[in-house]
Amino acid sequence: MKKFYLGLFVICLVSIISACSKTEYVNNVDYLKLQKAEVMLTDDKKIVGEMIVPDKKNKSKRIVPTELHYTFTMENKSNNIMALSDPVKTNIRIEPDKELVSAVKEAIGSNIYKMDNNKLGVGMSIGEIPSKGTSKFTLNYTLGAKEKNNELPLLPAEEKLKKLQANALKGTLIISQDDKDIAEFRLDSSQ
Repeated sequence: MKKFYLGLFVICLVSIISACSKTEYVNNVDYLKLQKAEVMLTDDKKIVGEMIVPDKKNKSKRIVPTELHYTFTMENKSNNIMALSDPVKTNIRIEPDKELVSAVKEAIGSNIYKMDNNKLGVGMSIGEIPSKGTSKFTLNYTLGAKEKNNELPLLPAEEKLKKLQANALKGTLIISQDDKDIAEFRLDSSQ
């Protein structure tokens, strides 16, 4: 009988603690606002890291990729912390406009924004947004490398990269949770 009451007490305690929690997944997108969207082409090793690839003599070679790096500043107007940090539940992506699709296909040869077509790599950094505060999230798309290697294609011509960067904010940031789109923010209207 003591085990029954102890088990009941533990269940009640867990229920009370979870009910008092202030962190919630994004469940009311009316409280979220995209304050700012920025994009840059970068091969800064501190931002993009580096890859170790084999060269022709089977020795390792360090390659720094070039990426299209997006930074989003999101504002939370609610009194609760909004969690975007569970990569199983929450995802962010960009739905490109026609101009952006045209520029990326001209530069890279495929639509890197479509996950099925992206063979180069995508990375994201998401987290929590404090109540009545802001947080920055990143989304980056690998474009290639400056040096010839066996893993990444060479970067396209500079003018194609500039055209891609000029059109990179012509699209919509989409937040999805449990594979359902829950929020959309125009990238070019946050400037």
